[in-house]
Amino acid sequence: MKTINKSMLLLGLFTLALQSCTHEIYVDPLAASKAAYENADAVNGAKLFSNFENVEAGWPVDAAGWPDVKAAADPTINIKDIATPPKTTPVTAGQANLNFYSCAGCHAVDGMGRDGTGISKKTAATQPQMAASHLRDTRGWDPVKLFDAIKGVGGRQIDPLKTANGLDLTLGGQTHPDFSKILTDDKIWDLVKWLKEGVDNTNGDLYAMTTYGAFAVPQTVVAPYALYDNSVMGSDGDGAAGVAFYTAKCVVCHGFDGLGTTNANGPVLIAGQTNGTTSAGSGPAGPAPTTKMYGVGAYMRYKTADGVFLIQTGKFGTIPWMAATPINQQEMKDLLKAFSDKARFPDATVKRANP
Repeated sequence: MKTINKSMLLLGLFTLALQSCTHEIYVDPLAASKAAYENADAVNGAKLFSNFENVEAGWPVDAAGWPDVKAAADPTINIKDIATPPKTTPVTAGQANLNFYSCAGCHAVDGMGRDGTGISKKTAATQPQMAASHLRDTRGWDPVKLFDAIKGVGGRQIDPLKTANGLDLTLGGQTHPDFSKILTDDKIWDLVKWLKEGVDNTNGDLYAMTTYGAFAVPQTVVAPYALYDNSVMGSDGDGAAGVAFYTAKCVVCHGFDGLGTTNANGPVLIAGQTNGTTSAGSGPAGPAPTTKMYGVGAYMRYKTADGVFLIQTGKFGTIPWMAATPINQQEMKDLLKAFSDKARFPDATVKRANP
């Protein structure tokens, strides 16, 4: 009898141990979020940041080239109401006030809003104000917190009439659109990954920029402006590695010296467009209004933030040419270091014909 009792006691203890082990199995409550972040596409996040309703930012497309009618997170929302009309059709309907459906439209390409490149963006009645916050500061946020902030920002519903005048708050023009109804979770995760890991100038190791004047609404002439110090582009980059990257990815269209090829004409600062402005206001005078430079080297030196962003997002409507270029922080530093060499990538003050 004692033997049986001992056996039963051992069996009971063994069962209790098994139950204890089962209860101690840990299930990470953030496992799904971590997997979604790892699987997210930072390049597509850059496209979404540029213009999140464009068909080139990962939307399924209908036969006419519009984002599919049921593609939004809320199936009652029709993205066509705000989307850029397809390039391949004569259809002109759609949202004209695209800055209201673009992160860069308020936060600027460098994420610094009115304190960075956005300082020189004039605000018209049909545009929202440039943001006072620095979106690049979110790089230090936890990914889940950032996801929740984007999805839960609230804001106006999709309604083209609500963006008729960005300076009239009664029309809702200054508020975010309601991302939770527009963007599916996978697209929000793409944005999160871009904001966390995309190439940026947070540490000042890509370029140095100084802004002059004060942002005002509406902007007055002479507008504030931003100038770049080309001598510190890609501060610790490797110029030779940058040339190698350029040769592999860019030379087919932009040519050996960045002044274009028969495949495509390189980016141009067109006549009348400047990299600064002559100012009688605060700060030293910028370049004369007649300053114009041609070629990819000049573009990257005088419109650096725009050029960096364009490399990462591509130029919408021009695929396969100038598609987004996957590039990491070190490669961008190397490329900018190469572009700082005016002998290798010269300015051309007279537009040249394609060779």
